[in-house]
Amino acid sequence: MGYNFGANRAAWTFFVIVYTTSVSAAAGQDNLLSDLGLDVLDRAKINISLQEYTSVLSTFLRTKDDSFEEVPELRVYRLDNLPKQGPTRKPLKMLFSVPASTDKIESATLRLLLPPQHNDPRVINIAVNQILGTRRKRFIKEEIFYLSNNLTKWCEVDVTDAVLSWTRGQKNLGLELFCRNCHNNLNPSISAITALVHSSSRRKRSIGVSKGRTDCSLRHQKGKGKRKCCRHEMHVTFTKLGFKQMGDILEPKMYEAGYCQGMCPPNYNLATNHSRIQGLMHQLNKREARNFKNKTMVVPKTCCAPSKLGDLDILIVDSQQPDKLKVEKWQNMRVLECACS
Repeated sequence: MGYNFGANRAAWTFFVIVYTTSVSAAAGQDNLLSDLGLDVLDRAKINISLQEYTSVLSTFLRTKDDSFEEVPELRVYRLDNLPKQGPTRKPLKMLFSVPASTDKIESATLRLLLPPQHNDPRVINIAVNQILGTRRKRFIKEEIFYLSNNLTKWCEVDVTDAVLSWTRGQKNLGLELFCRNCHNNLNPSISAITALVHSSSRRKRSIGVSKGRTDCSLRHQKGKGKRKCCRHEMHVTFTKLGFKQMGDILEPKMYEAGYCQGMCPPNYNLATNHSRIQGLMHQLNKREARNFKNKTMVVPKTCCAPSKLGDLDILIVDSQQPDKLKVEKWQNMRVLECACS
């Protein structure tokens, strides 16, 4: 049986290309996370209290720039009469007073202050169900709680789907939490749902770069030829980018980043003096190329690119003080204006 050198060389070349591409992509991801200052958080140490969360987030929302996205309001549904669980291990049932409304729920989180575990496991698996009837329930989420043997710990789990269904009119019969590997009941001392809500009663207004002279919605109408260089909307959801660390961002979960696209005809919205010179050289080289039968290298025309960028405020857990929240400013995260460059 002969040795197929060509086939093996092709396979090896393909492997090298794939490996090199993967390594480059991973390096690019690491550089991005490093540039943004996103640290890997030790989830076992995070202990954000309800007071810390509501206080810092309220201030963050109050000072947030609303030029691009509608700013939600924070609502807290606190359970004052916590159910008393007996010695027999059973699911924890909680009923929160979340009314039906036409408000838009951006996110909702169940927050529990759990007692020291003593001899119980410190890492427990919690299954959260929405109670639909006497014998009916809907699985919402399974979450890992990191507890302590001698300290109280704040734990949280996403319950957006349940809260959203209650606001839309589904009968609110509460939530059920079951610990898969606990020896005793959870017995939280504080329990609350925090929700980011866009109220339907607030006055609606147009969100966008109303003053941006390159905003596509203002400069161009559909069906009138090719669209010239302008700013388009691009909504970015952090959790969809594939970086685990971005799931730790408390606010915003999504933001409008924008991008530039469109034609750059001669003398249109030029960004700099260099852009003007490049545009002139492009026209000159095109004429020379025609006269000398394409023997002259043509300088490329100007391209639609960002001409003004903006920053983005991020609310995240402080990796140095995991019981505190902090606001970071990420630079050059938004396109504000576009021009031909």
